[in-house]
Amino acid sequence: MTMHTLFKEHPNGLAVEEFFPVTTTFCALSSYCNSLIFSQIDSKGTGRVSQRMFWDYYTKNMQKFDPPTRLFKLLKSETGPGGQQYLTRESFTPLVEEVVRRHPGLEFLKSHPEFQARYSQTVKARIFYKVNRAANEQLTLGEFKRSNFCQVLGLLDEEDDINKIHDYFSYEHFYVIYCKFWELDEDHDFEIDNKDLMRYDDFALTTKVIDRVMEGCGRPFVSRTPGRMGYEDFVVFLMSEVDKTSDISLEYWFRCLDLDGDGVIAAYELEYFFSEQAQRLQQLSQEEVLYTDVLCQLNDMVKPKRESCFTKKDLRNTKMATQFFNIIFNLSRHVIAEQRDPILIHQVHSTPELCDWDRYAINEYIKLAESEINESEAFDQANEELDWDAKEIDVNEDMDDGNPLLD
Repeated sequence: MTMHTLFKEHPNGLAVEEFFPVTTTFCALSSYCNSLIFSQIDSKGTGRVSQRMFWDYYTKNMQKFDPPTRLFKLLKSETGPGGQQYLTRESFTPLVEEVVRRHPGLEFLKSHPEFQARYSQTVKARIFYKVNRAANEQLTLGEFKRSNFCQVLGLLDEEDDINKIHDYFSYEHFYVIYCKFWELDEDHDFEIDNKDLMRYDDFALTTKVIDRVMEGCGRPFVSRTPGRMGYEDFVVFLMSEVDKTSDISLEYWFRCLDLDGDGVIAAYELEYFFSEQAQRLQQLSQEEVLYTDVLCQLNDMVKPKRESCFTKKDLRNTKMATQFFNIIFNLSRHVIAEQRDPILIHQVHSTPELCDWDRYAINEYIKLAESEINESEAFDQANEELDWDAKEIDVNEDMDDGNPLLD
């Protein structure tokens, strides 16, 4: 169907629910952009868009541009001091709200508005984590075009199971992040401090690296409360901690360990962070752990261009960032890696299409679901026992009331 034919069938113009073919076919954008495009064209709020109105808008804002640029321009951007356009988290709010409202995989959220808000917050945090590589809360057109966001948004039109869309939108991924934060945030004010974060993964991380994280060294915090990590900052932390294979995570942890900010993790910096890890390893194995031996191990593993001076390029080239960082500050993951669990190795080899974060989210969601089922069954069993106790009491009271020997 041509655009002329479509509008000819609606001489009074198209309503928003009739506008979908224009959005997906002629604008080549996801159907979840439909309301955004329609409202921009129908700026006077008449509820109808004519062919002339659409064509004027299209030739000015879309005709010369590729789909990612069209989407960038469609989202409400801000202008920096130098005239450069950029997107904020708030720019994505109408689009994410449309996904929450319309996607069949999120239908169940309609009766849970509080989870709608947290889900939307998580999606936007994941967008800025992956796309805003400058980590300055000003997402540029260049960053946007280099990302896969436009393609992933298009997949939402094709896939009803939102959990199969691993990037940005998976509900299961959101639920895992939310539950992990909830476990740490004991007072549920949606902010955590150093002591709270220390409990992450059963005290897996050293206090020194936790201090650097909480100082915003890995990535500047969105939270405005000094010394406190907000929920959106936790999204960044958790995804970086779980999956150290990505460039984003490498940058995050490299900045944490690079104390003097010279672009090199030197031997003295490694020794500063590893000293605490060494004590924990010694307590675990009852064997002395020498830093000199560990430094030799790291040099053999990474083979830096300059011995004992590790750059991002060194770690990136050898693809050993995960092992490197875990040896220095994550006891749990280091020990698991040393055990070489065949089940975990098989999981990695059998799912090459997944990243470490995807595998983690799948496994943790299963654990959370099983835990909820067990708790529910235990609750039901307890209620049944209470019911039986109540019935026995009623029976005994009836017997007492009807027994003349007790009168």
